[in-house]
Amino acid sequence: MTAKTERKHSLDDVLTAITALGAPPAGEQLREWLRRYPEFKKAIIDYVTAWVDMETRPAAEAVTPEAVNRVVNRTMSRVQQILDEADRPQTIQDLSAEIAAAGHTPESFQRTLDIDHSILTCLAGRMIRPATIPLRLVRETSQTLHRALDAVRNYVRLPPQLAAAHKARKRPEAKQVDFAYLVTHADLPEPVKAKWLAEAPDPDLQE
Repeated sequence: MTAKTERKHSLDDVLTAITALGAPPAGEQLREWLRRYPEFKKAIIDYVTAWVDMETRPAAEAVTPEAVNRVVNRTMSRVQQILDEADRPQTIQDLSAEIAAAGHTPESFQRTLDIDHSILTCLAGRMIRPATIPLRLVRETSQTLHRALDAVRNYVRLPPQLAAAHKARKRPEAKQVDFAYLVTHADLPEPVKAKWLAEAPDPDLQE
């Protein structure tokens, strides 16, 4: 009695099957293809990237090398984000680690969000009253870290990390401050402060 051997799919077979989907796979669907055919990972990503490029390019757009590079880089960034998210925990445990994982230093993260060191320290230590945090800060943190909005919200709702917020001889009290207070005392240009102070709080963080 001979054992039944499973036919090994070629790269052409896999790409033909992906094409038959009718639309570029994304999210869990893309991750499933990569799990099933890890030996073709790069080819699948290249193929999906080119497909998305064709789908999103306006018909009348002049095709220049710069335009092609811009679209491919943007699409590859999204594909890589999908792959990274598959291996990351759903909850944020350490903001500093998340910043590093997103390819930022604390300084570049501050510049991207238009905040200073004191605001970042209090954000990481959860020393800001959640109800006073602007939706813009939540949204831009989410985008910069490649994290869902609710992952950021759930992080800032956790109890304060006193050791991360500041050091003192006596154990400090877990006293959070309003975001507006931090902005007022931040080392930021006045126009930037005014812009932050005009931002509406995140309605999903209201107590």
